[in-house]
Amino acid sequence: MQFPRFIPLALLMLVLSIIGTTLVTQFVRDWALTELKERGENQLLSIISQTRSELAEYQYLPFLVSQSNDVAELLRVPSPDNIARVSRYLEQTNLVAGTTALFVLDTQGNTRAFSHWRAQQNFYKVSHRNQGYFLQALEGQQGIQVTLPTPQREGAIYLSAPVYVLSRLRGVATVRLDLGLLQAGLDQTGQYLFSKKGQILMASKRFQTATELQDIVKAERTTQLYDGSEIQQVELAQGGRALLQAVILDDLGWQVSVLNDLGEVVRAQRNATLFAIALCIVISLLVFLLRERQLKHISRRETQQALERSEARQRDIINTAQVGMITLDNQGQVLFINPMAMQQFSESMQRIQGAHIDQLIAPEMLQGVLKKTLSRLGSKGFAPLIAMETVGKRSDSSHFPMLFSIKQMKREASANYLVTVIDITPRKRLERALQEANDQLEHKVHERTQALKEAQDELVQAEKMAALGRMSSAVVHELNQPLTALRTYIAICRKLIEQNQTAQLENNLELINDLISRMAILTRQLKTFAYQKPQHMAPVDPLLVLDQVLSLLKGRLEQQQIELVYLRPELNLQVSGDSARLEQIFLNLVTNACDALSETEVARMEVQVDHNKERVEIRVIDNGSGIDEQSLSHIFEPFFTTKDIGEGLGLGLSIIRSIVRDLQGDIRVDSRADSRNGYTCFTVTLPLIRQAGES
Repeated sequence: MQFPRFIPLALLMLVLSIIGTTLVTQFVRDWALTELKERGENQLLSIISQTRSELAEYQYLPFLVSQSNDVAELLRVPSPDNIARVSRYLEQTNLVAGTTALFVLDTQGNTRAFSHWRAQQNFYKVSHRNQGYFLQALEGQQGIQVTLPTPQREGAIYLSAPVYVLSRLRGVATVRLDLGLLQAGLDQTGQYLFSKKGQILMASKRFQTATELQDIVKAERTTQLYDGSEIQQVELAQGGRALLQAVILDDLGWQVSVLNDLGEVVRAQRNATLFAIALCIVISLLVFLLRERQLKHISRRETQQALERSEARQRDIINTAQVGMITLDNQGQVLFINPMAMQQFSESMQRIQGAHIDQLIAPEMLQGVLKKTLSRLGSKGFAPLIAMETVGKRSDSSHFPMLFSIKQMKREASANYLVTVIDITPRKRLERALQEANDQLEHKVHERTQALKEAQDELVQAEKMAALGRMSSAVVHELNQPLTALRTYIAICRKLIEQNQTAQLENNLELINDLISRMAILTRQLKTFAYQKPQHMAPVDPLLVLDQVLSLLKGRLEQQQIELVYLRPELNLQVSGDSARLEQIFLNLVTNACDALSETEVARMEVQVDHNKERVEIRVIDNGSGIDEQSLSHIFEPFFTTKDIGEGLGLGLSIIRSIVRDLQGDIRVDSRADSRNGYTCFTVTLPLIRQAGES
């Protein structure tokens, strides 16, 4: 062969090989991406179907609850018995259905019954009137709303349905379903994401720690395939690249994404490249053989040398690997063991070669999956075992923890197996140290919790003693003056009897009777404070009672020169209660306002009435000096008063709050402490009795 004639042929074969390899690689790459794309579409369809199926299993629950007669009766008459009955019904339904929570709302968005009423009483104070599921149900629709997860709580789906009583919307039945329950019914083997507005709702195990899409996808680019379709390849923040396919669910506003690892595409592309190169080499060799027969021996020699170098490199890699490697035949006998494995098991090649792999494993660990895998060596039922924790046995019978893996290596007609062993003794030592640290931390937390509980009990006891002291001081002072006066008048009466002055005796007896009545009023306040439940409930017009109180105190208002602003509406309102207790509420509020205006130069009191179909609000507002923030937080506590000792027991506001609550109402106070521009507003809210014939 002449060397100058060989150069053009070699260059031609090289160019053809490059072109052919490039075309084959591109074709295989597009084919692999197309296959991966179709697989991702099937996975996406499967996940969406599973999600729809899981949601369908719970969508009937709001309608089921809305059809309950007990729920309808509760929304019509929200009595304690009805609330308790419906709460127990929701609790049982929640346990059977496997949902997170069930609750019933009235048309104002307030909770009337709750499945977790035993443990979460604060839930009744939460308003739902601005929630999407509540507003949808008020429009007569079956509502659905998804809340995004936060660091404090898990994301959830709310399903709702309107509750109609006699063709009138009375409330809303709502089901809460945590996203974790929904995810439990999905296939956990794939890599998928459920996101909304860039925030992760649900994710497979690999991405569960991420909160937003940017925590998972670091970069992305669009690739066009040979059929004209486009795909998105993304670079994951955790490492690696994947094919991203996503669909937006319009009704939920979710983006469902599936990620498939591009590793198999890369492997297929690499294999295709190698195959094309090999094919080109073979063709080139054939061409060269046909062209120059003498290249045959040279090519064989070069190939043999390359194989020897490759085997030498492989042997060197195995011998210097930091992982124990053992090769087995199809009977489980050791064919080869690298130096790291010899060091791990304290064995030599001469002693271990030909021995069964069982001799390197602790006898008590040869059971279950490991025993089943080793028993299937050489059979078609063999399945690889990856990174199983077990215990190895050294030649001196000592044991050590290890990760054991076994895979099949096919070489022509025979089948050998590769065993890899990793000594995890340091990791186990660290795990034990971490467990001990956790145990110590739990013990310290328990001790600190116990100390805090004891401190809390001491504070509660101190508060009780303080309240008792205030009560004792006020009662003693209030009763001391009438008793002293009684003693004086009785002594006078005795003198008058001795002097036979009956006319003056009658006046003194009348004064004694007044003192006794005053003491009876004081003790009756204490009795009212102890027994707060009204005995008889009847329809009462609160405006008539308010008129009587204002008429009764008209003289005091004129005496203190207080300007009364009261635009009385011409209404016929009725609440459930009794006139005496309503009179006590308004009398106490108006009297307190008069007391607050005693030192105000331009005294002004305003009474406002506001109502709707469900309730009536009555406000008593004065322009006094107001109440400071510290006193405002204790204003409804028993025996707490801002007046001087002797001017009251501090039971008035506590008693009227108890009365208002007995009437299913509410009382609140708003005030600004300022000697010139202060004010105080007490607002009493009472539920109205629906009149016959009202819709």
